[in-house]
Amino acid sequence: MIYKIKATIPSSKIFIREYEVPSEMNLFEFNKYILNDLCFSTDQMVAYRAFDEKENMQAVYGLFDFGDGSMDQVSFEQIVSKGQKVIHFCYDFHNDSVIVLTIIGEELESPRCHYPRTTLEKGHNPDQFAAKYEDPQTYIMDDSKSNLAFDKEFDDDDDEEKDDDNVFNEFEDGTDEE
Repeated sequence: MIYKIKATIPSSKIFIREYEVPSEMNLFEFNKYILNDLCFSTDQMVAYRAFDEKENMQAVYGLFDFGDGSMDQVSFEQIVSKGQKVIHFCYDFHNDSVIVLTIIGEELESPRCHYPRTTLEKGHNPDQFAAKYEDPQTYIMDDSKSNLAFDKEFDDDDDEEKDDDNVFNEFEDGTDEE
């Protein structure tokens, strides 16, 4: 069985990842995968806080056993069997930075796929040590307020394209001359 997991950041409307993980995968193996996927440092403490459907925290899983089992002892199958469908991946305790992992479904394993895998990616990776996640700003230039003198002064695109077309003319015959 494969679980489909949606990863979101509470303060972001853009960031989303979807992962597919085998039910028998433990949190320690998943932790290695998600740290690599998000380009996070592997030498930082992390914890996974599991919640039930009513948003009550049910367990905390870490590198060390906090009473509910350590990450290497708990599989996704065990988490789901306890009714814990939402897990907060706490990657920075100082800033209380979390990624919310929600188990959104089950699928059959495909023999052509390697698991775990990322199936959807939107938004840039969060900065592991930033105080908060910031969505990239999109700037739309208002043409009515455009400074034409400024635009003409820095518009070198046409000149560069002409030069780029002639760069490889000496190699067009396919022979190298030394």
